[in-house]
Amino acid sequence: MTVTESLPVVDAVRRALEIDEQVPADATAPDVPRRVRAVLTLTTNIACAPAQLWPLLTRPGELERWFGPVSGELIEGGRFEAPDGALGRILQVQEPHRISLTWDQGAGEDPLLIQLDPEDDGTTQLMLRHAVELEAEEFARTGPGVLALGWEIALLALAAHTDGWQATCLAPVPSPTPRWRHGAQGEQYLRAWSVRWAAEAIAAGVEEAAARQGEAETLRRHLPA
Repeated sequence: MTVTESLPVVDAVRRALEIDEQVPADATAPDVPRRVRAVLTLTTNIACAPAQLWPLLTRPGELERWFGPVSGELIEGGRFEAPDGALGRILQVQEPHRISLTWDQGAGEDPLLIQLDPEDDGTTQLMLRHAVELEAEEFARTGPGVLALGWEIALLALAAHTDGWQATCLAPVPSPTPRWRHGAQGEQYLRAWSVRWAAEAIAAGVEEAAARQGEAETLRRHLPA
């Protein structure tokens, strides 16, 4: 994809949301909660080739410089630990284009896919797809933003580290340090992302009142106290 006009930094990522209701095996039992499967897709273009991005995603020393400390074996079949208590397994690796893994932050293993595709303009289209399954009541309360904002912050950090949005964004790309997140600009970005994910929820069929409730819960969880 060739970008022909400058974008605000908060819109350098393209977002998509799919929601499917999961019918329990014993759907007639009154105490069996309904579940939903939500697939969050974040796509952006980074101004370097897949082979240049690959080490930043697969080497612990490189990951620590922009994402945070990651320990373990980042090879096919390996297990790892990531920031905020996340655990995972590497399922499949196709260097330098595709990593399939699991992501577990205490609610079970979710499939996570990172794909790097070269573009004609020399950039890489990076797609991150995270699929989660959870109780419908919990999803209605939190919305997709609670899950998605961590990836928004990660992609912002990667873009700042690589200078990968320099040619496409209207303003300098900030590094989302803890100090930045506690500042006025950090709050502005978190609010903007929350609004955008609420809009994706509405587009995916969530009632507006529920989507706005999820937006508020996203901010409650992500804004520094």
